[in-house]
Amino acid sequence: MKLARVVGRVVLSSRDENLGFGNLVVVWPLDKKNYKQEGRGELPKTQFNLIVYDTIGAIPGDIIGYVDGAEATAAFDRPIPIDAYNVGIVEKINYAG
Repeated sequence: MKLARVVGRVVLSSRDENLGFGNLVVVWPLDKKNYKQEGRGELPKTQFNLIVYDTIGAIPGDIIGYVDGAEATAAFDRPIPIDAYNVGIVEKINYAG
């Protein structure tokens, strides 16, 4: 599982039926370097964003835990066209490093 901050939502004009009722959110992955200084302000222009499938209801500003790759589709009983899946919204983080 990796951590990321939700920065927006993707709006679709049409959607794949296999997506069900989830949403696609734009997230900013957190690593050790940007984790300590993460905030709700401007994001660095060099940081990449990721699109994550969300069925929990994450909103911009939330920190989420996500999985990507083959593990992202393991929770579904049918093929689904996603590369990353939101597995939880983080309420509190204690960082000691």
